[in-house]
Amino acid sequence: MFVHSCQQMRLAEQAAIDAGVITTDGLMDAAVCSAAAELRRDAEYGQISRTLPRIVVYAGKGKNAGDALGIARELGCSAITVRCATSVSQLAAETRRQLELTMAVADVKFATQPLTSVPEEGALILDGLLGSGACGSLRPEYAKLAHEMNELRHATTHSLLLAVDIPTGLDADTGSVDAAAVRADATLAIGCVKPGMLADGSENYVGRLLCAPLPHVSLPPSCARVADAGLLSLLPRRAFSCYKNQAGRVRIIAGSVGFLGAAQMCSEAALRSGAGLVELFCLPEIYDLLAVRIAPEIMVRRVASFADVPSEGAQALLIGPGMGAPSVPNKAALSALLARAECPVVMDADALRLLAAGDLPWPRLPILTPHPGEMRALFPQAAALSRAETAAQFLLRHPCTLLLKGARSLISDGSTTLYNSTGGPFMANGGQGDVLAGTVAGLAAQGLSPFHAAALGAFLCGRAAGIARAKLGYPLCVCASDLLPCLTAATH
Repeated sequence: MFVHSCQQMRLAEQAAIDAGVITTDGLMDAAVCSAAAELRRDAEYGQISRTLPRIVVYAGKGKNAGDALGIARELGCSAITVRCATSVSQLAAETRRQLELTMAVADVKFATQPLTSVPEEGALILDGLLGSGACGSLRPEYAKLAHEMNELRHATTHSLLLAVDIPTGLDADTGSVDAAAVRADATLAIGCVKPGMLADGSENYVGRLLCAPLPHVSLPPSCARVADAGLLSLLPRRAFSCYKNQAGRVRIIAGSVGFLGAAQMCSEAALRSGAGLVELFCLPEIYDLLAVRIAPEIMVRRVASFADVPSEGAQALLIGPGMGAPSVPNKAALSALLARAECPVVMDADALRLLAAGDLPWPRLPILTPHPGEMRALFPQAAALSRAETAAQFLLRHPCTLLLKGARSLISDGSTTLYNSTGGPFMANGGQGDVLAGTVAGLAAQGLSPFHAAALGAFLCGRAAGIARAKLGYPLCVCASDLLPCLTAATH
């Protein structure tokens, strides 16, 4: 889904209405249906919203409230509580219509007093107070309801707060935040993503980004996008006669004493992302330990030094996870390997540190996967820049594909920027980057461009984490190794 300003979205909607393509009521109906369908498809929030016993809608008087009421109805929940910021008579006409349709099929109760609790099983709380057109400080009555919403979210660990189009109190264009702004678990962007949702610091208010397209409304492409399920179309469709040598070979240099898990997880991720052949090259001191613990499909190659790693015949290289600090001869061997490499090279962890120190040359087709600390080592100016500015300025100096990891990983090649929409704070533990690096390498080996491999790799890893979390009963965290068996399911 593309990123556009509120004004661009309003003009596109009005153009569709003026052209007779759709009516005002039809536009809201389309938004509601698209949003509800996205929630049902989603691996995490869609599944939970169908099982929670109650939906609570916080409704302002505008069209955003109509969207929220319609979504509550379309999700099929029979028990809906509505907390209005105004009287029903003051609701916009389209919003009153959505309320009437909802009351015809569900048990709707109006709450006139502050809500302080929900059933122990939790509730889905829909923020429909203010839409993306709102700006400036929250009026006291809205600030009070936003605060109440945040408190209700914390009433049980199972409750989820979903902002419809934009969290109340967040400026959709600038990302500035009111002191009383809603802190959503997820935000369902309708039609387009607004730039304020992607601003640094907005993550704790926006939460996970879900994207619901708006039929009949045409918006031009933009240079910034948010990942959605459309990325799955990048997966190669194999000929029936395809065999392993045609599905891509990945060569990996990873692992050292004390960091065997990094080598294991990145290798197995490359395998599960679809690579036909995965070779892991390791030094004698860790070969015996790795060979007995790694997936049997992976070829573990013992080499006396990295000079023995072939430079030809692979479709992707991955260097760095858990590799540690190589000796001077091995550092020279890695430099020679990178200088000869004709295929995409994923550089992660220790390889990034060596690159930042000037100890390794830039390969011809680099894919860099730094976390924020590694990014500052590569580009010290990043400490004073936003993530988007960091990527733009870094890529002017160092052409490559950059996958800047974080709460909403940013992928850019200098001309196109994509923000990942999957995953969440349950992935905040060690090893996730190893799985990501292996997944990206596996996709690149199958013929995806460096940018597409990085974008799809980030999307699949976050989606696999959501699937794993659902299977495990929605724990606080999901271990990196939990993602591996779910990577295949993430491609569906």
